[in-house]
Amino acid sequence: MLLASLSPLLANAAMADDSTVTIYGRIHADFENTKSGAASTAFSTNKVQNDTSRIGFKGTEDLGNGLKAIWQVESGVAIDDGSSTGSNTWAGRESFIGLSSAQLGTLKAGNFLVAIDDLHYIAGNSFQYATGISNDATLWANGGSLASGGFDVRAGNSVSYQTPKFNNVTARIQYSLTSGTGSSETTSHGATLVSGNLTYDDGQLRVGYGFQQNRAMQAMSSNFYQNGLMHMLAAGYTFGSVYVGGLVEHDILDNINLTGHSRSRNYGSLIGTYTNGANIFSAQYGQAASWKGSAAVQDSGAKMGTLAYNRVLSKTTQVYVLFTELHNEANATYVLGGNPSATAAGAKTQHSLAVGMWKNF
Repeated sequence: MLLASLSPLLANAAMADDSTVTIYGRIHADFENTKSGAASTAFSTNKVQNDTSRIGFKGTEDLGNGLKAIWQVESGVAIDDGSSTGSNTWAGRESFIGLSSAQLGTLKAGNFLVAIDDLHYIAGNSFQYATGISNDATLWANGGSLASGGFDVRAGNSVSYQTPKFNNVTARIQYSLTSGTGSSETTSHGATLVSGNLTYDDGQLRVGYGFQQNRAMQAMSSNFYQNGLMHMLAAGYTFGSVYVGGLVEHDILDNINLTGHSRSRNYGSLIGTYTNGANIFSAQYGQAASWKGSAAVQDSGAKMGTLAYNRVLSKTTQVYVLFTELHNEANATYVLGGNPSATAAGAKTQHSLAVGMWKNF
């Protein structure tokens, strides 16, 4: 339907070259002291950590009649050790090509984050730019690995459509053929996902609903699970200099280890920020319940909390200090700044003190 609606616009598109190209990015790093385990046997590490630094190139071309061609190529930059793996490869981050119209919406294809990730701005760890050691994605959406039953991923081979904003409401739907080992389509063995959201934002009140289905994940997860389903509801409100946000989600994984049994869990979190001039004070708390169902995992819940202070140096530069702590129950597998494992249990207590800085350009 969208392509059919765009046809007249394409036919009448102006031939003149009216293009723009922008170079943009973010440099973000922190120094972390992280400890895990019991006090008598605690494991401690100190490191400089790159926090999803990136550089990108994006552009638009005016095709006439309100229609624009859009494109973007974004790559991660490991400023801590110069590595070139994962998202630190060419086009390893948000990269796409598409068409956009203020009246008809935006259609794009490429490699980009799923639609549920869009809700991070409502209730995510804004004090560290929704990344880093304090990243609540450790618990949010069961992590970022399809192989271990996570939902919040950057999905290759994706097509996405986002509606225009109407009465402060927008919606987005995304379909991905996914990719397996080495970003190869052939190793995903038919795994797909569908992710969508519906959001309302009037500048003061933010409300969002998101869902995601992971399908035919047997080969990708080494038969850990077959299908996954997630529902999430997030909301936030600004009271003058105070912002309060929160979310609740429900995750389901079925056919665990090819047994025909399923498991589900709930997760909820709250965040509050207070801004006083160039000073921002934040607190966040999240709690994941144990996995329930016919493939339940007893005592598999976790709690995570963070206190943070940010100092705004300019419109594009901030420094911060934060303390974050994670408590796993006996059989929980969550890791600060990482993803849950399908097999091994993580340290029961983990905490980190971080001092960092980011610069947007």
